[in-house]
Amino acid sequence: MHRLSFLPPPMGRYGSRIVAGLSVSSILLLACLAAPLPARAGFWDALAEDLTWSGYFKNETAYRFREPRSFTKMRNILGLAANYRFSSNVELTASGWAYYDLVYDLFDYRTISARAERDKIQPLAFVENLDTQEDNRVVDLREFYVDVFFDNLDIRIGRQFVVWGVLTGVRIVDEINPIDFRELITPDLLDYRIPLWMLRTDYYLGNTSFQFLWIPDLRFHKPAPPGSEWELLQEVRSPEGDRITNFPSHNFENSEWAVKVTTTLGMTELALSYFYTWDDFPVIFRRVPVEATVGSPDPQFFPSYTRIHMYGLTFQRPVGSWVLKGEAAYVQDKFFGTGGVDRDGDGFLDNFGELQRDHVRWGLGVDFNVLRSDVSIGVTQWVILDHQPEMIQDELDTSINIFLRRELPARRAVVSVLAIALINLQEGYLKPKITFDVTDRFQLGVGADLFWGEKSQLGVGFVDGRPTSLIEIDERSQFLGNFHENDRLFVEFKYAF
Repeated sequence: MHRLSFLPPPMGRYGSRIVAGLSVSSILLLACLAAPLPARAGFWDALAEDLTWSGYFKNETAYRFREPRSFTKMRNILGLAANYRFSSNVELTASGWAYYDLVYDLFDYRTISARAERDKIQPLAFVENLDTQEDNRVVDLREFYVDVFFDNLDIRIGRQFVVWGVLTGVRIVDEINPIDFRELITPDLLDYRIPLWMLRTDYYLGNTSFQFLWIPDLRFHKPAPPGSEWELLQEVRSPEGDRITNFPSHNFENSEWAVKVTTTLGMTELALSYFYTWDDFPVIFRRVPVEATVGSPDPQFFPSYTRIHMYGLTFQRPVGSWVLKGEAAYVQDKFFGTGGVDRDGDGFLDNFGELQRDHVRWGLGVDFNVLRSDVSIGVTQWVILDHQPEMIQDELDTSINIFLRRELPARRAVVSVLAIALINLQEGYLKPKITFDVTDRFQLGVGADLFWGEKSQLGVGFVDGRPTSLIEIDERSQFLGNFHENDRLFVEFKYAF
C-alpha cells in the first residue's frame, strides 16, 4: 500500500502570501531609498526626466460559431507600464492591466458559458447547480521589480517573469511561472503566465552567465473560472463544496529554488539548469472503489501539491541559414494517475490512484525562412520511465508544433499561424491571425481559435441528461478536444500610447 505523507492544511494561506509580498516590497522600498536621487532643481523635474511610461487600450471581441452561437468576449483592457531610473545602476519597473468584459451585460450567462450543451450527458439538475463565476472586472499587477546593476552582476527583486525555454509555444524547461488557464492556451505567451515575487541574480564571467532564483511566492496553475466555456481541471472539493486541497505552507523551507548556467561553445549556445519546485498541478490521491455497486462507499479525494526536481538542458545553434534548437528535462518524483487496478484485493484503487515515477521530456525544433516567411517547427515528447499498464497517461506522449509568420509590407500587415497537434490524443489547435498596422499607434487584428478532437469521458453518462438513464461509456482523458465546440472568430483593436 502506498504510504501518503500529506502536507499541512493551508492555515493562513492568503495571509502568509500577503506577508511574503510585503517582505519583498519592503526590500524593494529599501533598495529605492538607498539609491540617491539625482541632484536637480526640483523633484518634479527629476521625475519627468527619469520616468518613462507607456500604455495601451485594447478591445478583444470573440464570437463562438458553434451551437449555442454567441458573442463570448467583449473585453476592454487598459494596460500601463512605467520605468523610473533612480541612478545609473538602479531602476524600478512596473506594469499592470485592468479589464471589463461587456459581454456579460449584453448576453445571457448560460448561453455564453454553453455549460448545458457541453455537459449534456450529465443530469440537468446537476449542471444547473454547479458553481458559476464571470471572468470580469479584473485588475492585475503584472510586474513590479527593482533592477540593480553592477559590473558583472545584475540583481532583480520583485514580481516578474522568467523565461527559460527556446522552443516556440512549448514548456519543457520553461516551468518557472505557472499558467493562467482563463482562456486555455489562446492568449499570447506572456499573457497566460502568472507573475511571481522572486529574487533573481545574474553573474557574468566571460561568455558564461550564472543565474540564481529564489521564489518564496507559491502559486500554481490557475483554472478557468467555474462555468466558463474554458472550464477544465477545476479544484476538487468535498460534496459540501468545501476546499480539501492540501497546499504547502508559505515558509522558507517550501520556497522554490533554481539555478541556470549559460555558455557559448563555438557556435552553440548551451544552458544547464536545475529547478527544485512544486508540481503546479495537484496530485489527486483518492480512495475509490474499483467496482462501484449499490451500497459501495463514496469516493474520497485527497488532492495535494508535491515536490519535484527538474534537471534541464537547452541549446541553440545556427546551421547555415537555419537555427537548430532543443530542450530536454529529467524530472524526478512526479505522480501519474492510475485506474482500474486492485492487486491487493481490498476493493479500492491501488496506491490511492497515483504512481510516482521519473520521466524525461525532450523537444527538437528548427527555425528557417522560406518564401519570405519565418517558420518554426518543433517535435516534443514525454517519456515515463518504468511505465505500468494501469497508468492513464501513455508511456510515450508526442506533440508537434508549427508556427508561421510572414510580413506583408505593402499592406502593413503580419500574417501568423500557430498549429499544435497532440498525436497520442488525436487532437489539436489552430490559430490563424492577420494583424494590420493601421497607423503607428493603432492595430487591427482578425483571427480564429479552432480546436479538434474528442471530449473526455469518465466511464458513465446519462441519456439526454436523465438521471434514471445511466449508461456505461468508454473512459477517455482528453485535453484540447474538450473544446472542439468552442471554435470562435475574434477581432482585436489596440491603441498604444
